[in-house]
Amino acid sequence: MDAKRKEVEQLLSDKREIERKIEEIQAKCKHEKTVIKQVADGSGSIRRVCESCGQIVGYPSMEEIQAFLKK
Repeated sequence: MDAKRKEVEQLLSDKREIERKIEEIQAKCKHEKTVIKQVADGSGSIRRVCESCGQIVGYPSMEEIQAFLKK
């Protein structure tokens, strides 16, 4: 196996480990404070996001979306 392939495999392994840790943190979070944000899901959707852990926790109301877009 060449060096580049080995490096890519190590980076992918590291990425999976980081994603697993993020999921654990988000699962334990109580999502007490949320904010309205545009999320990078491919379509630029506006969602309610936990301020502490960054997990998407819901959808904003039409009024909240309008207020967000006016900023």
